[in-house]
Formats: sequence, C-alpha cells, structure tokens
Amino acid sequence: MKRLLLMCACLWALAAPLRAVAGPPAIVVVRMYEYGKKLVTITTNGESKSEKTEFEVRSFKTLDVEINENYYRVIKKMYDDGYVLSNSTAQARSPTSSTCILLFVKK
Repeated sequence: MKRLLLMCACLWALAAPLRAVAGPPAIVVVRMYEYGKKLVTITTNGESKSEKTEFEVRSFKTLDVEINENYYRVIKKMYDDGYVLSNSTAQARSPTSSTCILLFVKK
C-alpha cells in the first residue's frame, strides 16, 4: 500500500510541471472592413504576422452574396486550421461601410 501511494505521489509530482509549461492559447484576429464594392480582410496570427486580402465585388446585384461567400471562406479556413470562433464584434461606420472583428482560438 505504501508503494502504491509513493508511486501515485511521484506520478503526480511529474505531471505538475507539465501543466505549468503550457503557454497561452494560439489566437488569430481577423478584421473585415466593407466599403462600397470592396471587402478588405486582415488576418493576424502574431506580431508582424499579418496577411491582407482585398476582394472586389463584380456587381452591386450580387454584392451581399459575394461578400457573404468571402466571410464563409475566411471562417471555414480558420475552422479547417483547428481554430474556433471565440468572440466577434461588428460596427457600422456609415450606411455603406462596416467593420467586423473575429477572434479565433486554437482548440
């Protein structure tokens, strides 16, 4: 019985430092800015690790559908990379422009 308790204590002591080594979760911030017929997406996954993508809609008739499809592409890519949406904010800057910020955290 003493051996069993000693073994459990040793295993517990070995496992404790592993929890302390775990760092902060990996996060990605995605900012989407819509104005006119354009959608600008800035994806940041660390200091000086940003990627900017500009998307221009061909026609005002398909504006909502095309912009929605681009949102879908960005969110799907994040989910495929193992990220989960943690938080989001949206702000209308004017009747024709808006900003959306999405925060993704690695599972």
